[in-house]
Amino acid sequence: MLRSVARLIRNILCVPFAPFWAIARWFGRPKGPWVVVRLKPRLVEARQPLPWLRRLLESSAIHRTSSLAAIRRLADCVISDRAVKGVAFVLPPMTAGWSVCVGFRDQIQRLRRHGKATVVMLQRGGGHKELYVASAAERIYLAPRATITLLGLSASSHYVKPLLDRVGVEVEPFARKEFKTAAERVTRDSMSEPQREQLQAVVDGYTENVLAALAERTGTTPEQARKLFETGVFRGEDAIAARLVDKLAYEDELEELLGCDKQHPLMEANRYFAFKERRLFRPLRRPPYIAVVAIKGAISESGAPTGRRASIVGALRRARRDRRALGVLLWVDSPGGSAEASDLIHREVVRVKEKKPVVAYFGEVAASGGYYVATHVDSIVAQPLSITGSIGVVSARLLARELLDKVGIRTEVLRTGPHADLFSPHRALTDDERALLNRELDAFYDSFVGLVAEGRGRSIEEIEPLARGRVWLAAEAHRLGLVDELGGMDSALDLLKARIDVAPRLRERLEPMVIANYRLDPPPPAAQAWIDESVLGTLKDLGLLLSEGSGVLYHVLFLPRIR
Repeated sequence: MLRSVARLIRNILCVPFAPFWAIARWFGRPKGPWVVVRLKPRLVEARQPLPWLRRLLESSAIHRTSSLAAIRRLADCVISDRAVKGVAFVLPPMTAGWSVCVGFRDQIQRLRRHGKATVVMLQRGGGHKELYVASAAERIYLAPRATITLLGLSASSHYVKPLLDRVGVEVEPFARKEFKTAAERVTRDSMSEPQREQLQAVVDGYTENVLAALAERTGTTPEQARKLFETGVFRGEDAIAARLVDKLAYEDELEELLGCDKQHPLMEANRYFAFKERRLFRPLRRPPYIAVVAIKGAISESGAPTGRRASIVGALRRARRDRRALGVLLWVDSPGGSAEASDLIHREVVRVKEKKPVVAYFGEVAASGGYYVATHVDSIVAQPLSITGSIGVVSARLLARELLDKVGIRTEVLRTGPHADLFSPHRALTDDERALLNRELDAFYDSFVGLVAEGRGRSIEEIEPLARGRVWLAAEAHRLGLVDELGGMDSALDLLKARIDVAPRLRERLEPMVIANYRLDPPPPAAQAWIDESVLGTLKDLGLLLSEGSGVLYHVLFLPRIR
């Protein structure tokens, strides 16, 4: 109420200034035929709302980030603006996931379909991701001394069992089923055949998409485009000869190349977008919206805010109670986590669905527990290169008896039952205890498969062959019926809007709003951030998740990066 009154007073005070504002807007309007978008190295799907103190602490990181959601809104403005001839993207080496790259490439293609010219400037060269995105544009410019690197995609995994053996630590895995390889980096010294099979399928899927984009760019077939990997590195005229780029130029020559001058200069995207979004009067009441609930990172009771169970449940309950939230988009970018936390989040999703439509959008990875939480939504949308599936269960037990002996630690245990110290690292398991753990995992696995079958409207016999802990690219998961539609977050929002029972005019005006419900956590120190990216992060992540409750996980750990 107070907010509405304050806005009413503000609008009344602005009335006398409306003519001057309109005149200033007319003379201050962007007049150039081209919009230039200078992207930051890190491209994310959308920025999440942060508490003010966290925004202050992480301001430098936020300023180094570009948002795909903002690029979509910019494309909307450009498509509806007849005065804009085209868009030029200045693309640095990208720190982005493959699904975000697919979404970015889709926006460039969308601009072309609506008759807008598109140019990509590679001022610092690029690799597979940069060429994959840039190949969607009509023209590509490369700085004369920059390098195009196309060596072919690869994925590598580090196995730490030999290191654990040296220090006297053993990890005993329990998994359902053969493709649930989450713990093998700490239990094996080489890659298992199931892991090799599913990981090779993921690398091949990425490679097929890259080759298709390169073939379209060079006017060849994917088989011919694969020969580019043999040459590997292209500079200057070699890149032009290979038809990877159209011209060599520096960034300061972009304005001249696009035919702009002092009277019609390049329009910076930030200024152009701010002009299009600026409004003198503000609505008195907050309009209805689509609530976006983000589930990012490992799902746990004590992890980062965006993956913490209590935070996600709180956001879902807020969306369920808020009458202005007409629908919920579940934005999942998680490899899963604690079975108990995943189940509690799934329960809240079901409760939201009882009152309003829910659609899930899968980001870079929505596997295991990340898939579990979305089993009962109305529809699942994912980019073709998203990783999903991994319908399985894993647990592990740490045995450090040899290490304790080496450092001179003796353990005395008083038990009130034969299995009271089941999870203690000082002794090995008995056969009865292994049978106990296996029964527990069988029950969790059967429950997971049954839940997927119920949510997908299929039988357990149909789902079980698609489960077994295997990860899939979303393109294949769509063919198998684990994903409903392929597309970006905009496609998921369109699908959700179609399910909302309101007047068409109101439906078109619905905007997404990311909601969050978590307390402030300061960013980790640099040393911890380094550990998270190293081999030691493997042990840290597994230890964190296994320390919670039963230690049974709907989690797909250790998927290596595809470079």
